[in-house]
Amino acid sequence: MQMLLQIFVKLCIIVVCLQHDAKCAPDRDNSEENIEAATTNGVRHEKWTRLEMMDSNGLYWLQWWLQDKDIHFKVTVNTRGFIGLGFSRRDGRMSSADMVLLWVDDHSGKANALDGHGSTHHPHAAPLQDDTQNYHVIDGYQNATHTYVHFKRLIETCDPYDMPLSNDTIKVLWSFGSTDPIHGNLEGHGQNRGARSLHLLNPVFRKQRHETHQWDITVNNVTIESSMDTLYWCKIMSLPRLTTKHHIVGYEPLITRTSKTHESLVHHMTLFECSTKSYPGSDSASWDVWVKSSGTVCNSNSLTPRDWDSCSTPVAVWSIGASGQFLPEHVGIPMGGPSGVKYYMLEIHYDNPNALHTVDHSGFRVHYSPKLRANDGGIIISGVSISDTQIIPPGQKLYRNVGICGPSCSNVMFPKDGIKIISSTLHSHRAGRKMSLRHVRDGKELDRIVEDDNYDYKYQQYHQLANETVVLPGDYIITDCAYETVHRKRATFGGYSTKQEMCLSFITYYPKIELAGCYSMTPVREFFEMFGVYQFYSLNMTDVENLFLYNGNLLDYIPNTIYGKTKDRNSNLTAEELAMEESLLNKLLISDPVEFHDRTFLSHINQLPWSEPLFTKRVEQAMITGKHMTFCRVSNESMSIPSEIIRYPNFTKFVKPPSRCTYNLFIDTMQLSSAGSTIEAPLTLTLCLLLVTCLKKQFQISWVSLNY
Repeated sequence: MQMLLQIFVKLCIIVVCLQHDAKCAPDRDNSEENIEAATTNGVRHEKWTRLEMMDSNGLYWLQWWLQDKDIHFKVTVNTRGFIGLGFSRRDGRMSSADMVLLWVDDHSGKANALDGHGSTHHPHAAPLQDDTQNYHVIDGYQNATHTYVHFKRLIETCDPYDMPLSNDTIKVLWSFGSTDPIHGNLEGHGQNRGARSLHLLNPVFRKQRHETHQWDITVNNVTIESSMDTLYWCKIMSLPRLTTKHHIVGYEPLITRTSKTHESLVHHMTLFECSTKSYPGSDSASWDVWVKSSGTVCNSNSLTPRDWDSCSTPVAVWSIGASGQFLPEHVGIPMGGPSGVKYYMLEIHYDNPNALHTVDHSGFRVHYSPKLRANDGGIIISGVSISDTQIIPPGQKLYRNVGICGPSCSNVMFPKDGIKIISSTLHSHRAGRKMSLRHVRDGKELDRIVEDDNYDYKYQQYHQLANETVVLPGDYIITDCAYETVHRKRATFGGYSTKQEMCLSFITYYPKIELAGCYSMTPVREFFEMFGVYQFYSLNMTDVENLFLYNGNLLDYIPNTIYGKTKDRNSNLTAEELAMEESLLNKLLISDPVEFHDRTFLSHINQLPWSEPLFTKRVEQAMITGKHMTFCRVSNESMSIPSEIIRYPNFTKFVKPPSRCTYNLFIDTMQLSSAGSTIEAPLTLTLCLLLVTCLKKQFQISWVSLNY
């Protein structure tokens, strides 16, 4: 019977391949070229080991590394009972998790592993045992206080109850109890449990304790009022006196916790280099005055000095859930010396959804060394320019935006041998679900530089590359973001609040070049015309473009004339609704076409048929494949590269090799078929999957025995 079932599975696979040949038969030549092109001259980090403290008290330590197709784990836990370890894609609940129970028998001293999974019907019950045991003990023992177990599993086991491990963000569940499992009975873990988001397949470099110094850069007594939903605060800092060049080798966050919740209001922080000669007539002495001040609101036309716009090149980036970054031993970010940067700007974004009142002292601890490394490194910001022209419709399961860094920047700024990317921090706000950093060369997409199909807004740790990626002049870098807005009733726009959205990547690379940012946006005129709007009262489209591109004030263009009046502030409005009330889009009154006249553009957007899948898909595709205005922000004040309007590049999309696991092939294909809202999963595939599942249960044949 098993032989017949294997033949039937083969026939089903043929059906899958005929219906979706791209999924089953990628261009092998293209894939081989991608691997070679993406890794030439880039450093490979192969033999690495990770160690993480899973709880806050040091009771549960997890160590792991990769070896061929296996992932090895070592757990050291303060217990003589059982140890639980699990993996979940999003919610971190045991009911949806792949689990393994570990213990050392009190009588025999033998270490054991039980492969299981959480019960969806009884979410608080002990894990259920898998049919196939895919976790294998290598070593283990216990002493008077601790239990230690070394075990391994395949990265992809092909067991439907085992979660395939990947470069995506994964929720790692941990637990432990005081007794061993006996005859299927398991004493509960009580409060000894938790979950952490981690990148399991990425290396991480640790702090080097020798020959390093610390520079603490923090704000002082920044007051966040309960009425402030979002606040960006900027503070100028002066570099410690360093007569010779040094290298920044890493940085950590210094985060203030609130007294009420013991959580932080800091959403993200960036430390920028500043240029003191960017503007004619600038007084260099002003920088020393600003250093002594407590700082001010960022990006404010009335409060922020114009010279601070020159603080544009990142040297340290931290976002919610991250632990900082330490660079590999062959790269350091330069600081100090006679020609080095003397002033820096610390920018902190505070997110205060619960209307708390607190005083903050957060910032960075920068680690630097006089011992120079082989390469000067830097950080580039890429992605979608922060603007109202970024739009995500309401009610969407998955909706994409892209930002492009193209040849107009890479041809001019990148050295002949290219730059080598060592890591990237992907950054979006609460609606973000998937993010990737894509790489296109000569009409072909190479392997993704970074890809996270399980993006966690609350865990924005940088992705350290195991294999550095070389990006050459003429290449494209595309930041691709997908959002979920199923429960939102109104469109979400790009902006600085976490209720708005971003699509950014902070790319750490070497050798350092004079480039601060490389990003794009939908051209302003094309954005409005896409929604059938061609003119506004008292403004020509050039004025509107200037408002968006240069953060202008509407009243500077149309004083004492017609524009949309915002309603008086209503205490019943949410912070999101208040932000939209004050939006520029809510002040522009449409004059052409006449059927939309006297509407604000925002009200026009809210009346569009976003619930119609075909309409929404057309807008999404038009925004992605249409025109993009690209910007190349140079950190050297002696250079300037004009913005350029380009079309989305035409290229052969990179296709992942198919899974070697039969059941994954079915699942992936069905998901592919149902990705478009109007396409049903092929009936043949559904019948194949149902029939194989029924036969498996009837004859008790495991999935693993069916795989080829």
